Amino acid sequence: MSFIETIRSATLDDGTGLTGEALERLHNPPKDPLCVDDPYTELALSMFIALEHSSEITYEKIRKAIQKCLQGIELPSFHQTKRLLADLSGVTSVVKDMCVNSCATYVGPLSDMDTCPECSEPRYDQVKFNKSGGKVKHPRAVFHTIPIAPQVQSLWRHSESAEKM
Repeated sequence: MSFIETIRSATLDDGTGLTGEALERLHNPPKDPLCVDDPYTELALSMFIALEHSSEITYEKIRKAIQKCLQGIELPSFHQTKRLLADLSGVTSVVKDMCVNSCATYVGPLSDMDTCPECSEPRYDQVKFNKSGGKVKHPRAVFHTIPIAPQVQSLWRHSESAEKM
């Protein structure tokens, strides 16, 4: 019943989903079409998107090969490109802790729990937790939720994608 109450009382401003700049952007989305003027930034973004199902290492190897071949150019790293894409599009993920066995997510009424209510596995990495004297609480597993609203807002910024919706 507490999950139902949590859902009923949920708001955008409750601090459990998007926060800070991402929440502000949701309330006040950019209206102008996205424009990337720098060809190297466009190359990095195109590469990042083309390699969507590849590893970070693959992106970095290709980036370094291009930089070696085309001396003097600087392409952003994987993480810089990922951050740039999020900044440009407004699409980010909300990260929450979950049970290492995927039994439960630590949200709503379960947000303060330290062990899974189903399998009793610890929420946090016990080695890091014990080494830090209980100060470092590093989750053993997390899940990402990508809210739909920023995705729709990003599509609306371009007439071509807006017409397809």
